[in-house]
Amino acid sequence: MISLLVRVGVAGSVLLVGLVVLGRAAGAGSPAAGYAIGLFGCAIIITGAIILAFPIARLLAEPVGSLFYPGKRLSRPVPMYSIPQSKRKSGLYEEAMSGFEQIAADYPTEVQPYIEMIDIAVMDLKDPDRANEIYRRGVSVLKKQQDRESLATMYSAIRSRLDVS
Repeated sequence: MISLLVRVGVAGSVLLVGLVVLGRAAGAGSPAAGYAIGLFGCAIIITGAIILAFPIARLLAEPVGSLFYPGKRLSRPVPMYSIPQSKRKSGLYEEAMSGFEQIAADYPTEVQPYIEMIDIAVMDLKDPDRANEIYRRGVSVLKKQQDRESLATMYSAIRSRLDVS
C-alpha cells in the first residue's frame, strides 16, 4: 500500500509537470513550437499515467480474478452424489446403496453418504435393521464428534418417519 502511495505522489508530480508544459504550449511563439511543446507535454502526461496504470490494474484485478481463479485448491475432487441419487430416483435402490457405499469408502470423513444410505434403508427398503447397521458403522468410522452428532440427529429423524408410516 505504501508503494502505491509513493507511485501516486510521483505520478501526480509528473502529471502536474505535463499539464504545466501543455499550458506553455499555448503561449509559444510559433505554431510549430506550440505543437512540439504540446507533444512533449502529452508525453509527460502519458508517462505519469503509465506509472499509475500497473498498480491500479493489480489492485482491481486481484479481487476480480479471484472469482475465476480462487486461491483455495481442493486436494481431491468432491464426491459425486448425483449418480447414486439418480439411481435411487429410478428405483434402483441396491445400486444406489452400492454407490453411496463407494463414496463412504473413498471419503471416510463424509457424513452425507451414511445419511443417504439410512434414508434409502428406511424409506425405500423399509429395513430398519439395515439402517441401524449403517448408522453404527457410520458412528464408528466418523472421527469428529460434530459429524457423529449430526449423523445421530439425522438417523433419529429418518427413523421417526418409519415409525409414522
